[in-house]
Order: sequence, then structure tokens, then C-alpha cells
Amino acid sequence: MHDLDAKDKLLLAALKRNSRASIVSLARDIDLSRSATHDRMLRLEESGILQAYTIQINAPNLFNTLAIFMVRFKHGYDNILTAKKVSKFLGVTSTYCLSGDVDLLVHVECSDTQAMVDLRESISALSEVNAIRTYSVLAKSGA
Repeated sequence: MHDLDAKDKLLLAALKRNSRASIVSLARDIDLSRSATHDRMLRLEESGILQAYTIQINAPNLFNTLAIFMVRFKHGYDNILTAKKVSKFLGVTSTYCLSGDVDLLVHVECSDTQAMVDLRESISALSEVNAIRTYSVLAKSGA
């Protein structure tokens, strides 16, 4: 099996979010050239990890640590702009701007606990963030 580096994981996460994204859009998301992104996609296809663009990832342990982050911002920051910034982090599958005590709900899927901790620290380091609470998912039901 192909060893996945950080760019491969970013590419797979971007495809998981939108399997119909253009090569140019994917390249922008992972900060590589169009040709380098295309080459990575071909390698992932040839290795069998990327099997279809519906998307099916044949790496069952890649995103098996799930959590919800509840984020509060410092006063005066734009929730939507910050949500867009947070959504680009590796491991973030969706973000929801909320009303009430919590400004942002972040759903994350990471390869392991350390990746989740690193992601939490990266989000916490943003100047907009005042506080973050982590809720690890113990079980998932449904599709």
C-alpha cells in the first residue's frame, strides 16, 4: 500500500468533501501545482486507495477518530470567514456557524488521537479563537 503523506491526506480530505472538484480547485486547496496534484491523484488511483470519485477511500483507519469541537470566538470576529478558514484544516469535515454561547461547531475526522489533538491546537492558535471544547465521538450511528 502507498504511504500517505500530508499532501495525500489533504487531497483525500478535499475529495471527500467534494469529489467533483476540479484539479485546479484541489491544487489550490492543498497548495500544489495542477500537475503535481494530478500526479498524486494518479498515484492514489494506481495504488488502489482512491477507487472512485463518488468517493470511496480504501484506507479504513485514515479517518477513524471522530470529534466535535465547540468553538467560541473573541468579540468582533466574522464567524463565516473564520468558519471558511477552519474548514481548510486537514481533518475538518464540516463547520457550522451557530447562534448562542457557541459560535462554531466543527466536525472532525482524524487518523488518530494525536492528529485530533494537533488539529485542536491548530484551531486554538487562531487569533479569532477565545475557547474550544472537544467532544470525542464514542459511537456513530446511521449513514
